[in-house]
Amino acid sequence: MNNEPVAWIDPYDLERLPINDCWVNGEKSKWADIPLYTHPAKTITDEEITSLFRASSDHIEFARAILRKAQD
Repeated sequence: MNNEPVAWIDPYDLERLPINDCWVNGEKSKWADIPLYTHPAKTITDEEITSLFRASSDHIEFARAILRKAQD
């Protein structure tokens, strides 16, 4: 996996979110720019989703179980 930044954002733009839009750059343009990274998402099988759904008592618990499974 490539651990290089995919884009850069000015910290000032982060302070303005979510009220204003912000810009990201493909290259670092200022010394204070913050690197942004990406990583591949884990695939969860249909069987795993079904198992989590059956073990959950409500929609919120199910959603949290899916998120936990994806983060493993």
